[in-house]
Amino acid sequence: MKSSTEKQDTMTIIKTSNDRYSKSSLTSPQVPAAKPTAKPSIDIVNDYYPFVDFKIVSPDISPKVDRKQDIFMIVLVNTAAGGDSYRKRREAIRQTWGNRSNCEQRKALRDERLKDLRWLLVFVVGKAGLGTNDDELNMAEARQHNDMLIGNITDNYINNVVKFYMGQVWASKFDIKYTMKTDDDVYVRIPRVLEYLVNAKFPRPFYGGWTYAGTLVNRKIGGKWTVSWKYYGEKDWPRFNPGAFFILSSDLLNRLFNYVYVRKPFHTDDAYVGVAMRDFGVKITTIYSFRIAPDMPQLIRRMTDCYLKSLNAFGHSLDPETSKILDGRLQSIICGNATNKC
Repeated sequence: MKSSTEKQDTMTIIKTSNDRYSKSSLTSPQVPAAKPTAKPSIDIVNDYYPFVDFKIVSPDISPKVDRKQDIFMIVLVNTAAGGDSYRKRREAIRQTWGNRSNCEQRKALRDERLKDLRWLLVFVVGKAGLGTNDDELNMAEARQHNDMLIGNITDNYINNVVKFYMGQVWASKFDIKYTMKTDDDVYVRIPRVLEYLVNAKFPRPFYGGWTYAGTLVNRKIGGKWTVSWKYYGEKDWPRFNPGAFFILSSDLLNRLFNYVYVRKPFHTDDAYVGVAMRDFGVKITTIYSFRIAPDMPQLIRRMTDCYLKSLNAFGHSLDPETSKILDGRLQSIICGNATNKC
């Protein structure tokens, strides 16, 4: 999840400024001027850093959905609260891979294996806070589209794990078989993901995605992905699926909810889930039709039609324009009149 802000308001680190107070307010002829206060040090071994004020949050706003519906998979898209650019990302998803009326979705409805596998896509959002009208705009968006979870969570990168759990707990209230967690800068061919699960014979327990292996834990203070030794006392992360997109079978959800009492959640939610799955003894599955690359928008423009068709999830850093270009190419390849030689 890439948040629009990096505010650290859930952290306990206090920063002081030498010029915070004027000299006249702190001194008198009888009292010497106070010495500047040193910045408190961070102990990367013994402190929870960066500190996450973790709690299970119930959304203030959620889609109106009949819980008796037979929903096979819920797709939970983590997205930021602050800024029009994120509203444009959400709208692009609604128009492209989240659009039930596009060509690939219509073909799936004619496939005997897929037609009854219903899915639901929901955007998971926190609060932008004071100083903007983003929260009002997001609530209006939620009322219009009926596809947003909005929780009372300060929307920043540190709280990604809080948003992740809010979405998973909400999804667990339905009789689903799988959740798929994604970010808002990716493209997912949902019918092909369903087909993958059918061909795999509905695996359970299941934890699958594009897998990272042999990743060194970042201990550099101030780093975006830094996690202290107190949270996680090993040098390397176990193999895990990055947060751009991964799938969990629903039989793992309650175990994941209880795990927060075993290991305090840290902000890199994808690595946290990977550690939990390792501790559960759940074998990680690499889905080779998922692809993540830092220059994915450029790669998409260079991919052949056959290679494009072979992939089921593309991440990350896709802007709305790239998502629409990709969607147009895929619909043309899949449903166009040209003979497909792949």
